[in-house]
Amino acid sequence: MIAPDAAVDLHRGSRFDVVAALLIGVVAVLAALLAVVEVGTGQRAIRAQLEAARLTADLSAGVQASSLVDQSLAAQLQSAAALSIEGAGRALAGLERGDEAAEAVGAAEMDASAALIEALTATAATAGAPPLDAYAARLVLATTDELTAEVNEQNRQVDLADDANTSNTRSVLGLSFLALAGVLTGLGVVLRESRAGWFTLLAAAGMLTAAGTMALLAVV
Repeated sequence: MIAPDAAVDLHRGSRFDVVAALLIGVVAVLAALLAVVEVGTGQRAIRAQLEAARLTADLSAGVQASSLVDQSLAAQLQSAAALSIEGAGRALAGLERGDEAAEAVGAAEMDASAALIEALTATAATAGAPPLDAYAARLVLATTDELTAEVNEQNRQVDLADDANTSNTRSVLGLSFLALAGVLTGLGVVLRESRAGWFTLLAAAGMLTAAGTMALLAVV
């Protein structure tokens, strides 16, 4: 038979071992969870950052291409309008002086200006047509609403990358707490049942709680 004192000691030792084994099990489960979260959030952050960078480059190209077309058309229409104004002035001056040649030249300049404006307008209507490829045509024809929508999407991708990086940081911090919990649990097993051993397991439990909190924050 087992003496009562020995039975009490065995019972205490078993309880200590159960607590240590439970802590080790929780460490293993949290380690697997945090590792998955860390890898997943890291990949999400990279994808969002790459997409944000792509949208930034696309926006820059779209703004430059559409602005170039608009500025070029505006400059040419301005030149055509200047030709019409010059022709009208020339024709008016010729009329006042009775100079039919000046009137004819002025009228010709106004007709040329009208024809040029018509040609420019027709040309502008074909912007984005072949030989431009689909991507170049989309850049040339980009509207303000389309560019605004792309800016909003780029901002959304930046926010997604920030959120993923935050979750990744929390998961890494959780793994750090978990490593401390594992070390403390191992130290407690070495110390066995004693005040120092129980205190070490209690500290390990505290680290596990912190790791679990980081895991929860990383997931949500």
